[in-house]
Amino acid sequence: MTKTFRAGFIAILGRPNVGKSTLLNRIIGKKISITSSKPQTTRHRLLGIRTTDDCQMIFVDTPGVHLGSKRYINKVLNKTAANALAGVDVTLLMITSEGWKEEDQNALKLAKQEKNILILLINKVDKLKDKNQLLPLIESSSKMHDFKAIIPLSASNGDNVDALLNTLPEFLPDSPLLFPEDQLTDKGARFIVSETIREKLFRQLHNEIPYALAVEIQQFEVTDTLLRADVIIWVEKESQKGITIGKKGEKLRSVGTSAREELESYFERKVFLQLWVKVRENWSDDVTMLRSIGYIEEE
Repeated sequence: MTKTFRAGFIAILGRPNVGKSTLLNRIIGKKISITSSKPQTTRHRLLGIRTTDDCQMIFVDTPGVHLGSKRYINKVLNKTAANALAGVDVTLLMITSEGWKEEDQNALKLAKQEKNILILLINKVDKLKDKNQLLPLIESSSKMHDFKAIIPLSASNGDNVDALLNTLPEFLPDSPLLFPEDQLTDKGARFIVSETIREKLFRQLHNEIPYALAVEIQQFEVTDTLLRADVIIWVEKESQKGITIGKKGEKLRSVGTSAREELESYFERKVFLQLWVKVRENWSDDVTMLRSIGYIEEE
């Protein structure tokens, strides 16, 4: 008998900075989702596609579900995360080995509304000195919801990620390929460039600056040997512009160099980036601006 092929969508849900993007990159085997130690690094819904001989798992990375912020962009990010759960076959709810936080509870509430198959992931187990600490967390978690599975893992070093990948196919429907077998993500080169630059800004800037900036590609060209992009980095205040550029332009050059080197490795061609920093007050509360830079998904 011919072995059944399965394919389906799997959302990764959780509070900010819980490790969702790190897990996705680990599963796909290539960096497609940016990461940093700062919460709310992920602002977009994107797909990561893993195809094997008998299964295609389409992972949906989502912005972190968070509480408290009144900025319009934060409402947009929460809506993006909620919309990503509609129509998926499995939701992976991720917490950390530190235990349940208020925002974890909020993410669980959101996940339960869709009535998807729900699997709990307990991330960052490599941070535990004593793995026996997991037992009471697993027991208390099992009483909170009838999870189909509870899987402790480490997205950063790969511990037990294979156990997750072995568990998932049984919950996916029989289906032909939904994407070409060599496709890794639904996002194109323009998106990868924009997000890579934003990651470098997140990693090199501090305090509130990363949350006050956005990256917009103005001109974009790709040939067999060269990728060229003209890029605007939007900030909300003149003071933020100065910090982002740095003394004698050093910070902006450092961001550009770091992004260019990573992108040349990713695309296997020369990369030329032209970066400008401009001020647009309160862009994070401007619906038109959020839509123009792709943060608001079209209905």
